Amino acid sequence: MTEEKLCELAQTLGTPSYVFDTDILTERARLVREKLRPAKLCFAIKANPFLARTLDGQADRYEVCSPGEFHICVQSGLDMEKIVLSGVNKAYEDVRYAMEQGVVHYTAESVRQLQLVERCAAEAGRKVEALLRVTNGSQFGMSESDVIQCIRERACFPHVELTGLQYFTGTQKKSMKKIAAEVAYIEELIGRIQAEEGFVSRVLEFGPGLGVPYFTKDDFAEDARLLEEFAALFKEARPYELIFEMGRYLTASCGYYMTRIEDQKKNDAVNVCIVDGGIHHVNYYGQNMAMKTPILSYFPQHPLEEEETEWTVYGSLCTMADVLLKKLTLRDARVGDYLVFHNIGAYSVTEGIYLFLSRRMPRIYLYSEEHGAELLREGLETWPLNMADS
Repeated sequence: MTEEKLCELAQTLGTPSYVFDTDILTERARLVREKLRPAKLCFAIKANPFLARTLDGQADRYEVCSPGEFHICVQSGLDMEKIVLSGVNKAYEDVRYAMEQGVVHYTAESVRQLQLVERCAAEAGRKVEALLRVTNGSQFGMSESDVIQCIRERACFPHVELTGLQYFTGTQKKSMKKIAAEVAYIEELIGRIQAEEGFVSRVLEFGPGLGVPYFTKDDFAEDARLLEEFAALFKEARPYELIFEMGRYLTASCGYYMTRIEDQKKNDAVNVCIVDGGIHHVNYYGQNMAMKTPILSYFPQHPLEEEETEWTVYGSLCTMADVLLKKLTLRDARVGDYLVFHNIGAYSVTEGIYLFLSRRMPRIYLYSEEHGAELLREGLETWPLNMADS
């Protein structure tokens, strides 16, 4: 998206707002699919549920980790046969509802979860599929011994076909050596289980967690290099179907967050800008916003006169933690000017501390060159959620 278009959107759409460029998103997904072909692509909806329908033509599957995410899929009219119902805490009523809606693919993160999927499938009179998730030592997935127990006892699950393994260890990984070691481990486990248990995995769903650049000192050339190096790990054909789960890597680059300077002052030696957004809207991966400078655009709404000045940019929350930027150099910044944060297409739209102080939530737009800006959600008042029912 050009700077001119960003400025125009900031002026016309109002702030604070998120704008997700679907042209960037679909091109990104197309590139990833091309590089990783013939593997399938699974979109982790948690990265940005507002983009699920846009990716419907590119995603072979959708990873859904909560009842709320599943309801979004139902209301969005997504193909239920594309859904993979995942998550560490699957409740009976949610699994049963998913089956009634036509969901075929499930993950089992424990022996108990596999038993639950079998129970629901038996009650619904259906045959479903399950991937056994292998832990990396976190709360997700199960140990090798539990995976082998499920395989040895698979006759006890006549309504569930165990199709293979799922493995995901985290996000923002920029070391291909680490990713390659994870691939080697899970593939060795597949081979060992086949040799020792006679179980042939037909599917491996793997989440590489490829890192994306966010900040001015990041190596933006690394983004494409990681994808090339990851694809090189899978140049040789496998005897099982590969499904790569991605969220952040697909969506980060398509997002913009627009906010406006509402007040200025000088506190001791610090030049202070107050914007109408804050850290409840802007949440890059595990990063205190004041520590690094993300890529952003500055759009003054007046003729430039003064020299460049360093500013500390604060949000509207009544907490000293609400610091977006320190030592940001702007020329002649004034009240009414716009700041637009780039690469915010993943997680910020849902990870922010939106209920704190009962402030209004941002508007959300999709943008494409063909259709322009489309309002997906008006700004929402949160104060009704922070008081007793009347």
